[in-house]
Amino acid sequence: MGVLLVISKLQDSPTVFEAAERMARGGQKVAFLFKGEACRHLADPEFIISIGFAEGVHCLESGLDRMGREKPFEGVRLIDYSGWVDLVEANENIVSWA
Repeated sequence: MGVLLVISKLQDSPTVFEAAERMARGGQKVAFLFKGEACRHLADPEFIISIGFAEGVHCLESGLDRMGREKPFEGVRLIDYSGWVDLVEANENIVSWA
């Protein structure tokens, strides 16, 4: 892939998502991993549409309860810690955003 953005907190500002979109428009492959409270973003279908530029949108299973859903919306892949390792190995750059 390219850049994996690991989002761990609910974002009040769209900064990280705007930066990711600019990277994607510039030809960089971008993927997201939401964990913990950040998974609440994934309960909003409009938000998921807004990050449709991403090559992948993932939610760490342990954050699923934060979404208030039994399963993620279409387009969101639920992963475990082993899947997180796979994402890290598949991407050249990892950016952690709290």
